Amino acid sequence: MRDVLTERKQAVQLSGQLGDWRPITIKFTGEVLPRERAEPFKGAMFAACPGDLVFSKIDARNGAVGLIPHSLSKVVLTPEYPVMMPDLAKLRPAYLNYLLRAEHFRIDLQRRASGTSGRKRVTPEAFLGLSVPLPSLNEQDALVAGYAEALTRAKQKEKDAGDISATSHRAFEAALGVASPPPLPNRPTFIAWFKDIDRWSHEGVLRAVSKPQRAQTKWPVLALADLVDDIENGWSPQCLDRPAGPEDWGVLKVGAVSFGRFDESENKQLPAKLQPQP
Repeated sequence: MRDVLTERKQAVQLSGQLGDWRPITIKFTGEVLPRERAEPFKGAMFAACPGDLVFSKIDARNGAVGLIPHSLSKVVLTPEYPVMMPDLAKLRPAYLNYLLRAEHFRIDLQRRASGTSGRKRVTPEAFLGLSVPLPSLNEQDALVAGYAEALTRAKQKEKDAGDISATSHRAFEAALGVASPPPLPNRPTFIAWFKDIDRWSHEGVLRAVSKPQRAQTKWPVLALADLVDDIENGWSPQCLDRPAGPEDWGVLKVGAVSFGRFDESENKQLPAKLQPQP
């Protein structure tokens, strides 16, 4: 990296307010966003310009590495966010942006973090010591164009899959002769009686207050309680009093079932039943 990046150390001296200088935050996805802050930071402050690479020393290994967008012309940072200037004669910023998201780059970055557990940091020296592939500028342009095109196709496929899923749900409801519940009114404040509320939530209370008309169906409509014997959460100590044997008893966790799917890896097993000692 030190062959294509140079650390920028441009000090910013301010008194009073930040003015048109903008502090930023870096998400784990690499997105760089402005922060709302008017007062200068305590201690040293440094500038960053559009196209500069910035990273969080403590969160770089989690993906907090990105490029300053052109929408932010004057960025101010603390020393916890090193600033690097790409060599535009060797490196396209768009290629660098995709490179930062690559799996091998993330793994190498995690290996270079040093410090105590939970507070490991990536220093500028460690960052500049990373090794990255460097095709020619024309090859970088081709890679970026191909990757961007693939991402566009992927987004379109996701949209198509969402449309197919929505259509299938509507077809299923139509076969049952039911319709989606009517949209709830936009009422930020309301009053309701506890006796009329089935569950305590904004949606539940609003539905109890507005009393939307139930959709007509061609099939009998029953309460779920009429079809299920009992549903309970929690742990029963009586499980430990089961008969001794080699069989394992599984514990069905609530978190293992979500939106009609069962995640077997979320389950746990009861401890082995010990034979009583004479």
